[in-house]
Amino acid sequence: MKQIVSLIISITFIFAINYSEKEKEFLKNHPVIYFSAMEYWPIDENGSSLHINYIKLLNKYGKLNIQPVFYKTWNKGFKAAKEGKTYGIMALSYSKKRENFFFYTPAYNYNPYYLITLKKSNIISLKDLKNKTVFIAKNSIIRENLKKPLFNVIYSTTPYKDLASGKIDAILTFYMPTNKYIKNLKTTKVFIDKSGEEHIGINKNYSVLYSIVLKAQKEIPYEEIEKIKEKYYFNPMPPVKFSTQKITLKDLIEPTDLILITVSILFFFLVIYYFITKKYLHLHLKPFLIGIFLIETIILGLIVYEIVMFNYYSKKILEIKSRSFNELFLTDKMEEVILKSNKNFLENNQTISINTLKVLNTPLKDYFSPKYFHPATLSKIANIKINLQKLSNLQKEVLNQKADISIYNTNFNYVLEQIQIIKNYIKNENDKEIYFIQEKIKYQFKLLIAVTIIFILTNILLFKMIKEKIYKPITYLTQVMKNYKQGIKTQENYFYNDEMGHMIKEFFTLQNRLNSKIDELRHHKENLENQVKEEVNKRLHHEKILLQQSRLASMGEMINAIAHQWKQPLNVISLYNTLLQKSNKPDIGKITSNIQMQIEHMNNTINEFRNFFKKSKEKETFCISETVQKVLLLLKDELNKNQIEVSTKFNPDFCIEGIPNEFKHLLITIINNAKDAFIENGIKERNIKIETKEDENFYYLEISDNAGGIPEEILEKIFDLNFTTKEKGSGIGLYLANQIAIKHTGILEVKNITNGAKFIFKIRKSL
Repeated sequence: MKQIVSLIISITFIFAINYSEKEKEFLKNHPVIYFSAMEYWPIDENGSSLHINYIKLLNKYGKLNIQPVFYKTWNKGFKAAKEGKTYGIMALSYSKKRENFFFYTPAYNYNPYYLITLKKSNIISLKDLKNKTVFIAKNSIIRENLKKPLFNVIYSTTPYKDLASGKIDAILTFYMPTNKYIKNLKTTKVFIDKSGEEHIGINKNYSVLYSIVLKAQKEIPYEEIEKIKEKYYFNPMPPVKFSTQKITLKDLIEPTDLILITVSILFFFLVIYYFITKKYLHLHLKPFLIGIFLIETIILGLIVYEIVMFNYYSKKILEIKSRSFNELFLTDKMEEVILKSNKNFLENNQTISINTLKVLNTPLKDYFSPKYFHPATLSKIANIKINLQKLSNLQKEVLNQKADISIYNTNFNYVLEQIQIIKNYIKNENDKEIYFIQEKIKYQFKLLIAVTIIFILTNILLFKMIKEKIYKPITYLTQVMKNYKQGIKTQENYFYNDEMGHMIKEFFTLQNRLNSKIDELRHHKENLENQVKEEVNKRLHHEKILLQQSRLASMGEMINAIAHQWKQPLNVISLYNTLLQKSNKPDIGKITSNIQMQIEHMNNTINEFRNFFKKSKEKETFCISETVQKVLLLLKDELNKNQIEVSTKFNPDFCIEGIPNEFKHLLITIINNAKDAFIENGIKERNIKIETKEDENFYYLEISDNAGGIPEEILEKIFDLNFTTKEKGSGIGLYLANQIAIKHTGILEVKNITNGAKFIFKIRKSL
């Protein structure tokens, strides 16, 4: 479970980090980043040092691939990083000289230096090294930070052998590797400015890498760093042992857990019972679905409860770790302040004052409070305050030569031991609590798995029940309906006594009724079709009669017009005949020519008349301009007789498909109506204007007059059958004209204009 939580946290941090395009390009071009590392670093139980573990954190939270390159000596690793053979170096202490070659990241660890001496030696501080010989490694930051040391600094390739043999008095270093002399040696923490701060040094040729590492450091949670810190490298004091309480299931399980798991199992077996006996098939849908909802809700509630508890205990561990970290951190800082105070006393004769000591800019005495420490820890750490007061009194006695320094040193070391014991106590007590909660989490996790398995098994059974009770009858009913559409009869074979069963039975009942109704409807349909066919034939016959009546009416008007047109030519022919009888031979040719002209006019008139009444059912393409001219030829003398002037303006491309004689009938009807309106309204200046227009989508034939217009109250009725305002009118002229327009896929409209009316034949252009 820890691995899963760590993985989730890792993914979260990986996707949270935001590198710039330049940084991404650097990582793309440098898939592996090498840092100098040391072979002699103290390692943990997994074989990794604090610094290697920190590299792993950088890789994890920074999504990087940093790999250590191990060197036997610090000098070689430093040189490789300085010369650019590696990109940087781990555990680099700050130095102004080194700043010329490296970018320094914020410190990721603080490690005090150690003064290593023989156990029998009286050296316990830097003050005791006066005129002594001390080994300090070459290039060690201590050499740079020690200003005018009181001791002699030397370098040796075998420092621990020299110390054991008495050639040197002490070793000042930040680590002590395993060696055969370690049993005879003792260590003392010393603080030399910021020498113990450990940074990552990035070669200054890789400024982009420096910004990358800084971002990666910010992503690492502080508690992760604390996990890998090894506080005591050298001969650490053995921790206080606490017996671990044996945890049983009785300690872990709670009454709520028993109730929840019992209810879950009961529901599971209830579902199994209904599934095996198939009693659920005869339940009505409402109680069946309500039962499923209740079962699902309760089991999901169990799962949510277990997840909440699991999350609660996980947070509890983080809280304990945070509390432990804070307590250990404050204890470390207290120890640091006490060590510095001791240093000031030994070097500068400054005595300790419990009222003036400060930790993180806060008086030390303020930390002895439940606000900072757990009550159990507080009872132990309160002794530190008492011991510090004793040390303060001993310091005064030493300065007044009332007590020996060795007594003070013994008491001081005792205080340090007590601090160490408190640290171990904090760690062990928190570890015990964490161990118990971890066991609780394991138990909760197992309980969660058990409930989840029950939930899955229950859902499998419920799914099969739903499939049998709902899905299967719906599928059966769907198939029956498909068969019914295809004319296939299906026998009823679903007999469950529930809503679905009743619905299927009702469906078959309705199907039988529907078949009966369909037979009735089929009979009615046949009768209706015969009636419709008969009515259509009657309507067609009626329209033929109307058209014939209209043609006869038009024929009478045409015959009257032709009689008028022929009367004048016949008079002229008669006159020419008289003249022919009396004329001389030279005038005969001229007279016969005029007679022939009159005969041709009469011939053209009778031909147009015959063509107009000629029956034609075949559609043909004809142009509007030509058709209008032929109509005007038929009506020429009638228009002249009634002093009607006709002006035309045509688009020669305006041609339509249809029956020309029928379209002529439409034109004659509109022109004759205009003629009648002129006479009826007594209009003296009589004008008819016929023109064609067009736009993007339509052609228009417009016939307008100045005959006074149509009354608005009848404007919408003039195309109705049998509607007329004339005393002897039939009311079929404009009705047939509208039908002819529709037959020619057009629309006939009318509107009033200034002093008259305008009829518009509108037809869409061919696509």
